[in-house]
Amino acid sequence: MGGLLTAAAPARASSIAPTCQLLAPGGGSTCPSAAPMFMVPGQYNYGDSFSAPTASGSISGSNIYGGPATGNLGPAGFIDDYYFKIAPASADAVSATISDGDFAITNLFATIYSLTSNPDGLVLSEPVGTVYYGDITASGAASFVQINPVTLEAGSYVLQISGTASGTLGGSYTGTLNLDPVPLPGSLPLLLSALLAFAGFILPRHRSR
Repeated sequence: MGGLLTAAAPARASSIAPTCQLLAPGGGSTCPSAAPMFMVPGQYNYGDSFSAPTASGSISGSNIYGGPATGNLGPAGFIDDYYFKIAPASADAVSATISDGDFAITNLFATIYSLTSNPDGLVLSEPVGTVYYGDITASGAASFVQINPVTLEAGSYVLQISGTASGTLGGSYTGTLNLDPVPLPGSLPLLLSALLAFAGFILPRHRSR
């Protein structure tokens, strides 16, 4: 039984760049069709910076949907997509920007959705299928968007970050995507213990015959 109760491996920390992006007034890159495999557990730091007037205008046709609690956030000046492929995992993400007036981002937002259901990757409005929306909070000059822990099935996903570089010198954001193993149901360890105890009761009797 000792082999079943092993400590979780420490999360691997690494930095990742956007897989693809779209910028106002129209520059962008083509999104790939596949996502790289991410290790679980893992901690993945991401971020981007923009200089005025890049990402300070409005992307044509964009209207970022923030979920039923937030509604439409309006057009975005940038949309960054981070692709990742995983085995089943518990995932959460936190993004932050600090506004000092000259270097700031407004309407910062984050979502996680399925790449399979949205094969073009980058979405200008509301993704298809199940979407996990961020919660927006503010603290002084800083704004935070947090996607609370959710359980994702094995598959390919997109972490999409959007906003507008509103400072006279541009703006930047940073964030962390955390991936952890899916916890076992509370009753499963008890079931395993019962099975091992039962096996220990049967095997000696079997050998004594």
